[in-house]
Parts: sequence; structure tokens; C-alpha cells
Amino acid sequence: MASTSTPSKPVSLFRLDGTAAEQELLVPLKDDQIVTDTEVDLSGTRARLVAGRFRTEAPQWLPHAASLTGTELALSSELPFAVLLVPRPPWTYAVTWGAGHLILNDEHVDQGFGLLFGIRRLDPFDLGLVASAALDTSARATQTSIPGGGDLSAFRLEPYGELVNRLAGTADLADLTYGRITGRRHRIRAGNAVWLPLAKDPAAFLADLDAVGAVVDEPDAHSALRFVAQTRPLDRHDSLLPTLERRLAESVDGENGALGLAWPATAVHDAEQAGSFRITGLGPGGPFTVPGRLELAHLTDRLAGIDVDDRLKAVRAGRIVPCADDAGEEEAGASIPVARWLVFETTIDHVRYVFHQGRWYRIGETYVRQLREQVAAMLARRFDWPPVPWVPTGTPDDEHAYCRQVAEEPGFLCLDRDFASTPLHPRFELCDLLGPGDELIHVKWLSRATAASHLCTQALVSAEALAHEPEALAQLAAKAAPDRVIDRIPRTVVLAAAGRSWNIDELFTLSQVSLLRLDRSVRALQATLRFADVPYVPKARTHATSARRRRS
Repeated sequence: MASTSTPSKPVSLFRLDGTAAEQELLVPLKDDQIVTDTEVDLSGTRARLVAGRFRTEAPQWLPHAASLTGTELALSSELPFAVLLVPRPPWTYAVTWGAGHLILNDEHVDQGFGLLFGIRRLDPFDLGLVASAALDTSARATQTSIPGGGDLSAFRLEPYGELVNRLAGTADLADLTYGRITGRRHRIRAGNAVWLPLAKDPAAFLADLDAVGAVVDEPDAHSALRFVAQTRPLDRHDSLLPTLERRLAESVDGENGALGLAWPATAVHDAEQAGSFRITGLGPGGPFTVPGRLELAHLTDRLAGIDVDDRLKAVRAGRIVPCADDAGEEEAGASIPVARWLVFETTIDHVRYVFHQGRWYRIGETYVRQLREQVAAMLARRFDWPPVPWVPTGTPDDEHAYCRQVAEEPGFLCLDRDFASTPLHPRFELCDLLGPGDELIHVKWLSRATAASHLCTQALVSAEALAHEPEALAQLAAKAAPDRVIDRIPRTVVLAAAGRSWNIDELFTLSQVSLLRLDRSVRALQATLRFADVPYVPKARTHATSARRRRS
């Protein structure tokens, strides 16, 4: 009886591009999958209902179960779906039931629509779920649930570089039929879609759609969740996309923004250990191999010979695979699109746009200004570096050789390649050098602006291990003995860089995010993060070679 008296029913609501042809809003379906495809009248509004089922004669796991048990199983299944497309210019709304979301064409889905509603109506003191991803080189993804609900601070979101993907919690729905009639709040889920109760009556249902649209168009200045909208992925149909893509293509020639090389999250370990990199499909000229370390110039040299209008096609078609040998023949990792190895930043009308991991992101002006101010102040904390120049040799042990050279100075101890091991971190470096005052010093050649993020990752792993795993501190003490006694976590962490200076104007926004996160972790240890510019001689560029035909 309770269900019949309820004025509304929870459904998933998407918002689609209203300018696209209706047939393009859904993915192609087979005739035997469709049960109904018809126009319906919703209180004078023409809508389209598509319903059917996905049928599976045998689940993918069935042969495995049969081979283990010797029992033949006949377990076909059906997955029903329904989608109601409702034009409400300039948008088309899609209500989905069952597996209906699977037949929406993602190219036309308004990304983050549900979040825009959630930002304005969710109670920040009664959130049940927050799912986010780090907008940095780690691409870390996190989902935190608090079944009984909690305030925003309980989810421990990073203040910078955190891309919130989904929210769930109690929402004020006074604008909708449900809220007006019941006077109650309702738990909703918000992401690209919003799951919330919509009216059963057609006229009230249309009014609810209009109310949702009006909420999304409201200013968000009053909301404690407005920071969620500061950093958002750009819609694939955003009007600025052609301009941004053009700027990215022209950046190969050193124009219109900062272009850099950033290892994809899935390739960090493989790239660190690689003896070479094989690049294929990057425009005419055939595959080529880069021995040693991959540099941005290896890609831009090839791209510069491609017409600017065709460069982005080449970037998305090209592939890079780390190889164990120096000839590019022994693959040691996955083949990943070139687009995911590039990072690019540019500004349009005071808004910063970032190309990262193959996608575009918009970062608000206030966010960027606050970020720069904090990082600039942090970079002023300096560590006096000894007058030992880093003269690169082009060999893989360059960094280790330099650390040993610095260790000849009074008070320095080389711990580069002297790995520690704990249950949570089986193999890591506590530091590259231990300083005269027991400073944990991490050393790296920053041949590109994005490389600072990798140095931050090394320092962060060390800091977290020392903070939370007693074995780490014990091993640090053992490595330093007998010349010095370490019985507490060192009070200074140093990032020492050659190849470029610690200058705010030479750091990508995402590298600045990584530095702020590291600084927070170091301060949690009651320690101070400091910076050192290592004197150096510029590296000579390595040249790519045409890849030999691989043996079949």
C-alpha cells in the first residue's frame, strides 16, 4: 500500500545534447534486442520509449564451472532495459530503468550533470559516499563510504587536484513533487546522472524535469560543495574544444601554452625500468626507437614534421611501449596512446585548461591563483646545496654516480639504491642522500616540468613509510649506523633538482598539486619540506633510431 501512495519513484536521470539527432542519442541495437520503440505522449510533450532485453545464452564463466565440476550447465540470462527520451530544449533528458544506461551514447551525455545538481542540493553534513580521482600523475582513484552519513571533512578530500566523480547523501528536494508533497528529504546519488525520485504523473514529471534543470542553473556560491565544480572534465562537445585542440597542436612549435611529458599512471614502473621506448603510428616515417630515457623532444621532433591540422590525429593514433632492451624489441609494458604521455596547459579568459591522461580538464581561476601563491611561498624554503656540479654522462647510473659524488662532502651519506622493505612498501628508497643534519634528501634530474611529480611520489612513499611503519625507521637507523644515531623521524625532507630550477613559472599545475600534497604529508610528520637547486651541466640530447623490423 505504501508504494501506491508515494507520489514519486526513484530513477536515474541523464541529460543529453538536445541539438543531436534523436537516433544518435542511443547506441545501435539489434532487432531481437528491442521489444518496444515507440513515441509516447507525456501531457502534450512527444517523448520516445525504447525498451528491450540483452540476452546471454551462456555466461562467460560457464565453461570454467563446467570444466571444474564435470557438470553441464544451461544458464541463459536476460538483462532488461528501458529508456525514456524527453526533449526539454536546449536539452534532452533520459530516464533509464534496468540496464537502460548501457544504451545511451556516451558521446552525447552531459558529463557531470548529476554532480551539478548534487552540489546545490546535497546536505554537506550528511554525505554517505564520495568517489574521487587524483588529477596528477598517479591517477589514484578513491571511494569512501560512511553508511550512517558524515560531514564533508570526514571524507578527507585533498583541497587541490581532487576530481570528485560521484556523491551520495541526503538532499533537499523541496523543488520537486516528492519534496513538496511529503515534506521529507531523500537520499540521492549524483555523478554523470542523478538518481532521485521523479513524479509518476506525466504533468508533474515534466515539472520535475524543469525543476531539476533550474536547480542546475542556479549559482553555487552558497554551497559548501562548490569546490567540486572547480576542476571538471571538459565535455566532448564543448565549444572551446577546437580552440584547445588547435593550441595543443601548435604547442609542438613552442606556441600557445606549456607542453610536457608525463608518464601514464599504468606505465610509471615500466617506464622507470625501461631500456628503450618503441613508438609506432606517430605520423609518417614508420616506427622508431628511443634508447635510454624518453624525452619530450623525441615526440615533438616527429610531430613537427606533420601538418598542424593532422597532429592531434597522430597523437591519438600513435603508441608508446616501454622495452627492456635498448633496441626496442623486448616489450616490457603495455602499448599506450601517445596522447596519454602528454600534458599541456593553456589559459583562455582567465580559466586554466589542462590536457592530462588523454582528457581535457577545466580548472577555475581562483583555484589556480591560490595554488600558485601557496607553492611560491613553499619554494622559498631552501636548503644549502654543496658546490658539486652534476655533469651528466648519459649512462643509466647517472643519478647514482652523482649521489656518491655528493656523499664525499662532509656529513652526507649516499643511500641511493640502498632499498628498504616494509609490509606495505616491499621495495623503496628512504632517500637518495642523508644530509649532515639527518635530512632526507631526494635527488632527481628534472629534464621536463612534469618530472617533479615523480620526485614527489618518491618522497611521499618514504614519508608515509616512516610515519606509519616502525620497520622503516629501524632500517633507516641501521643504514646510518655506526656513524650517526637516528632514533626519530628526521625533521627535514629535501627535494634536490638538476636540469631546471625550483621556480613557480617552470612547474606545471599538476606538479604544483603534487608538491602541495607532499608538503601536507611532511608537515604531518612534524617535519619541513625544503628545496635545493643542484648546479649542473645541460644534458646532450639523445637521438631516436628507426625501429628494426621485429622478429615474428
